[in-house]
Amino acid sequence: MPSRLPAETAELPAWIPALAGRWYAILPWLLTAAVLIRTFGWRRALPLLAGGYLIAWLAEWGSTTGPGIPFGVYHYRPSGLRFDLRVLGVPLFDSLSFTWLAVAAFTVLGWVGSRGAVRVGLTGLAMVAIDLVVDPVALRGGRWWLGSIYSYPRGSGVWYGVSLLNYVGWLAVGLAVALWIRLCLGDYPGSPRLPLTLSGLLLLGVMLQSTVLAVLLGVGPSALAAALVLVITGLVARGGAWPAPRAPDLLVACALDSEAATCRRALGGAWERDATHGLVRWRRRGGDVEVWATGTGQARARAASAMAPPDARVLVAGVAGALDDSWETGTVAVARRLVAGGREANGLDPGITAQLGDLPAARPATLASVDKVADDPNERRRLRTLGADVVEMETAGWVLRRGLAVGGLRVVLDRPAEPLGPLAALVAEGSRGASPLRVVSLVASRPGSLPALIRLGGSQRRALVQLGRAVAQVVPRLVGTADDLVGAAQPVAGPRR
Repeated sequence: MPSRLPAETAELPAWIPALAGRWYAILPWLLTAAVLIRTFGWRRALPLLAGGYLIAWLAEWGSTTGPGIPFGVYHYRPSGLRFDLRVLGVPLFDSLSFTWLAVAAFTVLGWVGSRGAVRVGLTGLAMVAIDLVVDPVALRGGRWWLGSIYSYPRGSGVWYGVSLLNYVGWLAVGLAVALWIRLCLGDYPGSPRLPLTLSGLLLLGVMLQSTVLAVLLGVGPSALAAALVLVITGLVARGGAWPAPRAPDLLVACALDSEAATCRRALGGAWERDATHGLVRWRRRGGDVEVWATGTGQARARAASAMAPPDARVLVAGVAGALDDSWETGTVAVARRLVAGGREANGLDPGITAQLGDLPAARPATLASVDKVADDPNERRRLRTLGADVVEMETAGWVLRRGLAVGGLRVVLDRPAEPLGPLAALVAEGSRGASPLRVVSLVASRPGSLPALIRLGGSQRRALVQLGRAVAQVVPRLVGTADDLVGAAQPVAGPRR
């Protein structure tokens, strides 16, 4: 593609040919944005994308217009950027590229096995490795479709014309963007299939294109050096000194903090806590079981499932609403079928379902998994006509993730004879429990709701006691470590709020 666009594109709005001309940078960013939003939700993806761009833009502006920090002094050529969108002199496509490259490196390194601060550091090193070939090729952009868009001061380039300070800057910016990714998305494993596949393809594409161009442009050794540093980075990540924690035998997924607390007490042992943007994870000492509090709703469940290890066994556990009055409060419902979006959904694991099948006082059930709280009588009657017994909001989000073995265990909290009514609004969608402010606001605006609130508290305590007992009985079967479960046979009191 030529660096100068044909004259007829002048009839189009300026931004269309500007973006089309840099498709090789804009398209990967758009694909990365779409995958991040689909996998983690827009509330986490959009801040990541905006912050990543801002970090890269500040770095480029500081080097081209400011004091030469962090890349050292270099200059963009206005003649080479006539058709580009620029923000205070910095081309849009160039700053966007940092984010998708860093996301790709961070994701692949997570798949390899790196975690924590080491993963952040290795992402920065991987960015430097990629630039060992990218910048020498880009500096010769006048000989291919990039165009001659920038230059270093005479005599400053020692690596095929590129300043060594440039690589110090790439390390600093790579570390900053990687740290921002971890703050926004947490230390997710590289296992979510969609981001991992895209990340691998993007890195492979960048290296293949740059290698071919490097050979054609006479700077082939830069590609060899880049590949060597990337291999070393991967071996360190794989490796030896910083092994990733082993995947748990079972992941107990709860929506609410109160449900997660009940499960932890039922299972006993010492727990380590990790929280990342609404998702709270507890890992039992020894690593055989993790308990997650994801927040309510299928969107939160989908985001959490993207962070689960590949091939994980997941027990989605918590309270639910009955669709007819034959289900008393505290009745344990074992999911045998799942209805979502008005039709039957596949995905429940038969092995986990079989292990749940003979729980004392449990009943087999068809779960209706919905997007929003279904407290309206007409909506509950509609779900009942689909063959559903109880309604909840998370299981469908988990079964959508391929590779996970998912089972469902629910305890009835409310039923048609005792609906939630205004109390259904106490737990906001995506939250992990009712905030005190919402409770006070409800009682202040509807004083008559206080008796119903007290009754709900009692129902919740009964339901959580039964949830704890059921979890204590079934988890030993699923992980095969019954002897290690401290106090599993003890009655479980409702958790403190």
